[in-house]
Amino acid sequence: MAYTALARRYRSQSFGDVIGQEPIAQTLRNAIEAGRVHHAYLFTGTRGVGKTSMARLLARALNAPATISDCPPATDADGYPPEEVQRRMAEAIMRGDDLNVIEIDGASNRSVEDARQLIANAGLAPTDNARFKVYIIDEVHMLTKDAFNTLLKVMEEPPAHLKFILCTTEPEKVLPTIQSRCQRFDFRNIPAGRIAEHVEAVLKTEQVEAEPQVVFEIARLGNGSMRDALSLLDRLLAIGVSPLTGKLLEQMLGLPDRQVVVQLGDAIAGGDVAATLGAADEMMRRGISQDQFTQTLIEHLRELLVVGACGAQTELVELDEATKQQLAEQAKKFDTPALVHAIALMENVARNAKGSSTPRALLDAALARLALAEHYADAAALAAGAPGAVKKKIAAPPARRAENQSSNDKTQTPAPAAPAAKVDIGPDLWRAAMRWGGDNPRYEWMGKLQYVAVAGQTVTLRLLPGHRSLFGFAKGQSEPLASLLSELAGTAVKVAIEPPAGEEDEPAAPAPAAPDRLSPQARNEAMNLPLVRQAAELFDARVVKVQDEDAPPAQGEPTE
Repeated sequence: MAYTALARRYRSQSFGDVIGQEPIAQTLRNAIEAGRVHHAYLFTGTRGVGKTSMARLLARALNAPATISDCPPATDADGYPPEEVQRRMAEAIMRGDDLNVIEIDGASNRSVEDARQLIANAGLAPTDNARFKVYIIDEVHMLTKDAFNTLLKVMEEPPAHLKFILCTTEPEKVLPTIQSRCQRFDFRNIPAGRIAEHVEAVLKTEQVEAEPQVVFEIARLGNGSMRDALSLLDRLLAIGVSPLTGKLLEQMLGLPDRQVVVQLGDAIAGGDVAATLGAADEMMRRGISQDQFTQTLIEHLRELLVVGACGAQTELVELDEATKQQLAEQAKKFDTPALVHAIALMENVARNAKGSSTPRALLDAALARLALAEHYADAAALAAGAPGAVKKKIAAPPARRAENQSSNDKTQTPAPAAPAAKVDIGPDLWRAAMRWGGDNPRYEWMGKLQYVAVAGQTVTLRLLPGHRSLFGFAKGQSEPLASLLSELAGTAVKVAIEPPAGEEDEPAAPAPAAPDRLSPQARNEAMNLPLVRQAAELFDARVVKVQDEDAPPAQGEPTE
């Protein structure tokens, strides 16, 4: 006996069996019960979501309602043949070879002549005690424009015994004049959770055991299509092994090893470039293409982002509970904003690698950047000496990240952690802050400040002589500095910053010898340049002259 594919063997036999399309099924049942079945329907949706199954069920409900368990009872049951005859009709309809339910492939019957033949046959009354003749046109968008126009009249005013059910995956290609004559139903993609439930039921019927991870992975790879998911399951069952394991699924479908993906995430979180590149190479040596590797890493980063932001119980990640818990533990090692940056970075690599002669170099450079994200800084902010110049690192704060840092990494110096014991507000508090930032070049500017006094919760600091130009910048950093002191002291602390002693009323710098020939408009345009604006704020300066780069210097001005 010939083998029947799972997708056909487990085709829905009632309206309620069409998984994920309950609103459409309920609407059609109500229309049948009220006697308001339309003469033409348009079923749209991606492949494998139940369009053809629903069309056959509707045809069965019109000609053999007694064979569908949840079909409303017919108002005139005497007009239907006996139940045995209905059952034979239903079996023929579900096989696709009933004489009164004609299924047509739009791709191979797309010409005007095919449409004319359809119209000629549509006028004939149904046979074998059937009440309706139903035309199911699959992939109807493949019909030519002339064929569509040929069908217009008969679809608008068909004989009483004629019904049309049009199915398509590309509704935008169906002429508006055809759509206006149909009742349209949009079939949604089936959630992975519902697919997983059906896959479990099929495995139970087939008496095959499978790990939960395998069931969820099959459902996820189905990508909203029940038929695709059951086709994948068919490939696995052909091996004849029970139980089905995650390792078997990876080998059969060429999927990356999830454990290696997790190791890659740990290496990135630990800032270990060697381990990061090693894990990537291990995946690609197993036959994973670079495109597939990049997509896998992006998906893993997205799962970490969602689980970290929404918790391990979120339904936004379609995985089994054990895998979600594993992701939740790894997500604690990452910062959410930096994961967003990492996803954008890898997406950019995936796009650029397609046109590059050295795609592997781009990938390795991106992976190294993810592992060493804390070493990359914003150039403009560094030029201004801002302490927040370094971009937010991919890993979590230093105290947490140190647990996962490779012991043989001698090139990275983690920032010192805040002391466990709180420091009293006073000179000791400032000394503790200096120790905290003393080994970090980003906080070198703190060395230009000296402790003056404390009044209540306010610590007064003063710039050292000769550093009057840093006054504007230091005042702008008073709030972050207050946050640091508050953390060290364990209580709210305010910061007041004074200019160097004796320079409080320092006169403004003398005007340049050359007359100021700038118009207000030219000065405003110059100040709108980001670097000019940052320099002016840092050095408390103003624009006195604007000169084109290629223009020769004025007479008497230096040439370099």
